[in-house]
Amino acid sequence: MDAPLERAPAAPPAPVSGDEVRAFLARFEELAAREDFDLLENLIDERAHFRFNDGDFVGRPAIRAAFERTWRRDRSVTRVSLRITDVVVLTTDARTATATYDWIWEGEQGGRGFRVTGRGTRVVERRDGRLRIVHEHLSPAPRPA
Repeated sequence: MDAPLERAPAAPPAPVSGDEVRAFLARFEELAAREDFDLLENLIDERAHFRFNDGDFVGRPAIRAAFERTWRRDRSVTRVSLRITDVVVLTTDARTATATYDWIWEGEQGGRGFRVTGRGTRVVERRDGRLRIVHEHLSPAPRPA
């Protein structure tokens, strides 16, 4: 009688790659520019924690409210864009990655241009084959010395 064949253990999942993280962040930025949270909802974990200058927002409903409040801003502000630059992927493993970046928010108000800059950190997690943001922290850029 032959012995039953043993199955080899499943290979561990490939680590989240830096390229995967950068592509995810670019896609998030592209969708956020459309100012429709429904497009972002599946890119944010349901229990995510976002930390902004005006407070902490935990869970998708609170994060949605923060985004939508920003998008309903003073309507005298026009030609707004928010973009991220200088993405550095700090850590990756089989399920998570951490990245830092600079952000630039600019537009016009009352015919005068404005530009606000800062820094951000995002932690993403791969679950069910898809990346989702589990944490974001934004802060203003430090003042020049």
